[in-house]
Amino acid sequence: MKRHIQLASLFLAASLAAVAQNSGSKVYRLANGEWVEEITGTLAAKKTVKVKTSAGPIHLTGGQQNNITYTVSKHVHASSEDAARREFGRLHFAVNASGEVAFLHGECEEGGRNYVSFDLNVPSQTGFARLETSGGAIAANNVAGKLEAITGGGTIHMDQIGEGYASSGGGDIEIGKIDRDVRVETGGGTIKIASVGGQIVASSGGGTVIVGTGKSMSLETGGGSIQVNRCTGTMKASTGGGSIYVKEVSGHAQVESGGGSIHVGPVLGGLRVETGSGPIVAVLANGQGAFSDSRLETSAGDIVVYIPDDLRVTIRAAVEVARGQGIHSDFSGVKVTTGNNQWGPREVYAEGALNGGGPLLHVHTTTGSIEFKRENK
Repeated sequence: MKRHIQLASLFLAASLAAVAQNSGSKVYRLANGEWVEEITGTLAAKKTVKVKTSAGPIHLTGGQQNNITYTVSKHVHASSEDAARREFGRLHFAVNASGEVAFLHGECEEGGRNYVSFDLNVPSQTGFARLETSGGAIAANNVAGKLEAITGGGTIHMDQIGEGYASSGGGDIEIGKIDRDVRVETGGGTIKIASVGGQIVASSGGGTVIVGTGKSMSLETGGGSIQVNRCTGTMKASTGGGSIYVKEVSGHAQVESGGGSIHVGPVLGGLRVETGSGPIVAVLANGQGAFSDSRLETSAGDIVVYIPDDLRVTIRAAVEVARGQGIHSDFSGVKVTTGNNQWGPREVYAEGALNGGGPLLHVHTTTGSIEFKRENK
């Protein structure tokens, strides 16, 4: 009975593998001394494409075609072609297709320098693609569905993707255009995101995070800087110690740094900005009632707030250890008062209601100065 089951399993595996048509293979040597066995083949189009290799890069491109074509390259280090062919035998490659899933798999022996790389062309309307490698780079573009790219430590690049997820153990990640949502995480590399139609969630263990445009955003880095050009919804940005520069935010902004400088604005919604040690510059915009209660705070640094003439806002500000004037305001409606201590550190306060008052803007610094300036139109 067992033998019949084993034979049936072998027959099924052979049938699945037969779906792939290998058109040929060739062996050649690269200038760096590597030997390569290159295998090309074709598969019927599937809704889902999965590629996994224990070591090596993966490249996937969507196009106007009705099938899947692939090139699999086995890379080995050997002194001769005969030795290389023996090494090729230690690298395993399989292509299986079942139902609506195509699966390509490469396997290498642990601890060696040999690897298996994949280069695929798929229909651009592919619904889902998952690319996974233990230690190589991943590049993918022009897929209308969802794409997942996972590498143990290599770089990731994706562009013209419907929805994306990218994860690297420590490499850089670069994202071009994503139609819907994207989630990105790396152990310590730089993250660059150009344009996303939906939500952005990005996290780096310590690298810089740079974002062009997107809707709601959640950005985090252990110690690098954060730069954002435009957020059309709410955003949260946090770094352990780097600087943060955010230009335009349509919703509420929450921005925190363990010790770097922060520049935010113009901001239509409310904002909460905090840094352990560094200056803050905030530019407010009149969003016709969009502005809400806000707070700006630094332990050691100056704070400058640019306010439009027509914004309804109530201001409360304090400097615990003031230098010079302590608080300066371009608005006559903001009253500045100084504490009575003549010999020790001076405390300075400011309070006022602009345009009849509105949401509360609380501004505080322990040591530094505060300025309320008119926004230049």
